[in-house]
Amino acid sequence: MKKIRMLLLVFVCIALVVPGSGAEKNAVSTARIVDPTASFFDITARRAELGSATNPRLLDALKDKSGCLSAEQPQPPTGRMIIPHHYLQGSNGPVNPLEKPATEPYHKLQDAVTRGAGRYLATGDHAEAVCVAKVLATWAAAKALLNYTREESSQAWYQVEWTLGSVSLAYSVVQSDPSIPRDQRKLILAWLHNVAEYMFDQDKDRDATKENNHAYGRALDATSVGILTGDEALYRRGLEQYVRAIAQMNPDGSFPLEMARHENALWYQSFALAPLAMVAELANRQGVDLYDLKVNGHSFSDAVNFLVTASAQPEQMKKYALETQTFSLYSGKAPPGWLEFWARRHPGAPWDELLTKPLFDSNLGGSTTLFAAPAKAK
Repeated sequence: MKKIRMLLLVFVCIALVVPGSGAEKNAVSTARIVDPTASFFDITARRAELGSATNPRLLDALKDKSGCLSAEQPQPPTGRMIIPHHYLQGSNGPVNPLEKPATEPYHKLQDAVTRGAGRYLATGDHAEAVCVAKVLATWAAAKALLNYTREESSQAWYQVEWTLGSVSLAYSVVQSDPSIPRDQRKLILAWLHNVAEYMFDQDKDRDATKENNHAYGRALDATSVGILTGDEALYRRGLEQYVRAIAQMNPDGSFPLEMARHENALWYQSFALAPLAMVAELANRQGVDLYDLKVNGHSFSDAVNFLVTASAQPEQMKKYALETQTFSLYSGKAPPGWLEFWARRHPGAPWDELLTKPLFDSNLGGSTTLFAAPAKAK
């Protein structure tokens, strides 16, 4: 067993490559921010779609009246940001019960602002936008998400990655509302940029062979915050990481480092796709098509296809993980929220079967069903 796993780890290290051709790099190295006020979808157009929606799943999502105003107003934690590691040992197995209470303040923040963003989209209520901005300004004034080091707590570094992506996506939805005070806008944008820069400062390795889903999460942060703040270098940093991610795929579309996660390998394949999908959606609003970009002969769709086929035929995972997988698209549980964006662009099977209820993921800005589900019933 140990020899097999060692061989798999060697395979992972060999399989990780960076783009060999300059063409893919050039596709993003010259990318420009066309509109810093653009969110990851067109707010005005989407609100119009919601107003005439007939899709039952989307109508169910619209029935959710929760927002920032109704949420608990989360206060930023004080002291050093120390979060216990997610797993009790290594990168799989039993989860550490001490992690959840340590992350509660950040989950409350994400919940408040992402629900506020969804409610604002659905109703146009200025008070929801003001609430989101007020919450973020409070955390910005406290210099939250900056009081840690990777050496002290790598899990804190990961949490910053997820929370920064969440709140920056949510703020992109409400940012153009005229009711948000100018001083709060400046404070929030400066804070988001500082958090992003400090987060990247903690990345001492910058080793492409170690880039897994966390690197993709940081790519989302760079893309989102880069657009919001007009920082084109930061924006392109996110796009360049996307290119490297696609380049690292195995021939079957799997991500090598995610395949090394034993019983959670297929779950991590999906988890890795989530931030990459959001990078692609953000880039699309700036005139860059990443979904169809091919690197080393692969594109985003290959990773999706692997997820679908490995979910339908679990035996495919045996070459990567001997353990029974904890995740499958066909488990009967709610599918991942990022599928809303992919299914909107690729309607039909198997998404019609899988997407039956509203989906929500605060790491992806909130109600992905509100953001992307088809407005019309079939």
